[in-house]
Amino acid sequence: MENAAVVETPVRFETDPTRYVHWRLELEPPLARLVMDVKEDRPLRGDYPLKLNSYDLGVDIELADAIQRLRFEHPEVRAVVVTSGRDRVFCSGANIYMLGSSTHAFKVNFCKFTNETRLALEDASLHSGLKALAAVNGPCAGGGYELALACDEILLVDDASSAVSLPEVPLLGVLPGTGGLTRVVDKRKVRRDLADVFSSLGEGVKGRRAVQWRLVDETVPLSRFPARTAERARALAALSPEKPGPGVTLGPLGGQYGEDGVEHRYVRLQIDSGERVARLTLSGPEAG
Repeated sequence: MENAAVVETPVRFETDPTRYVHWRLELEPPLARLVMDVKEDRPLRGDYPLKLNSYDLGVDIELADAIQRLRFEHPEVRAVVVTSGRDRVFCSGANIYMLGSSTHAFKVNFCKFTNETRLALEDASLHSGLKALAAVNGPCAGGGYELALACDEILLVDDASSAVSLPEVPLLGVLPGTGGLTRVVDKRKVRRDLADVFSSLGEGVKGRRAVQWRLVDETVPLSRFPARTAERARALAALSPEKPGPGVTLGPLGGQYGEDGVEHRYVRLQIDSGERVARLTLSGPEAG
């Protein structure tokens, strides 16, 4: 049952690597690493624990920022490895307690934002040559697998326990919320009958079967996983032309925020909640 007492607080979507809590951005051009290491006791709001590298909106705001910074500030980076800083877990997906304590509107916008983040990763690959490799070094479920699906390649550690899964239907009775089923069928070309079975398996699919079903590109024993990850990252980087750096620095936006919108130097957003209308006004720089 939805918690009717929840009061949503304003969310600011601006951050930078010096303020990241849950991610580490490591640069070694032409490669980079995005390491997910979610702090259980640092949720964006409320007091739910972010266990097993599960994420809330705060985690994904940092991910969205990192993707944009790689794309625009670091054009010399041609491939990024997305992995986990935790042993025996990649990402367990969106935090269930966070979703359970949120209003319907918040849940809808949360799913929209997280899907836009994954689309940004795919767009960077298509239009900026920033290739992405998901180095799945532990169990990978729900939104965690949807993040892996947004990458160009997926390596799964073969340790007899790590699996990929979309367990929303069997465990929660809902469909995956950020493009999982679409990417499985349309992007990875998984047979529809196998996709149906996959989405009904709460325990997921691991090892050789995950490769046979096209859910991942390769499984690698734990002892060789770091070396193979580096090898595949270099191969992905070689697919994109070299670009010099530095890029464009993404400085703070600043702006004045109010209940009815936000005003920046050249952009003003006014929201009329009663009419359900938003007005976006652009103004050019004044003549010198």
